[in-house]
Amino acid sequence: MPQFDSQFFPSTIFWSLVSFALMLFIVGKYLYPSLIRILDERRTKVSSDMEAARVSREEAEKLLAQQRELLEKARAQAENMIRQAEEMARTLREEREKELAQSVKAELDKATAQIAADREKMKTELRTETVTLVVRSLETILEETLSDTQKVVYINKAMKAIDERKAG
Repeated sequence: MPQFDSQFFPSTIFWSLVSFALMLFIVGKYLYPSLIRILDERRTKVSSDMEAARVSREEAEKLLAQQRELLEKARAQAENMIRQAEEMARTLREEREKELAQSVKAELDKATAQIAADREKMKTELRTETVTLVVRSLETILEETLSDTQKVVYINKAMKAIDERKAG
């Protein structure tokens, strides 16, 4: 192997050192600054992205807090509306019950008044029929026709007797 031959060894070392120095110069002059610039840009971009992510997270937390607050307000408002609706329904139900009770009472009073009127009418009709029967009976017993004055006298006596029986 020629590279291990002692005759070529010093020249190989020389050219190796020259190649290394040249490579070191090229890397130091062109590649290293570019690499440092790219790493700095990347570090800056990562830092700005991290800052943007932190700001976005803070904004998201603020928005989340606002949404929770709005949700609580909406929930409280909904509960208040439900309470108002229940109160309104209770009030309407009570009003309907009062109206129904008044309507039933009015119908009952009307029916009671009608019954009382019918009872008085029946009493009047019964008295009229009773008087008519009494007058016909008397006319049949006496075998003569009574005058209007005589009829009134007998009717009054019959009514007086009926009223005394009721009282006694």
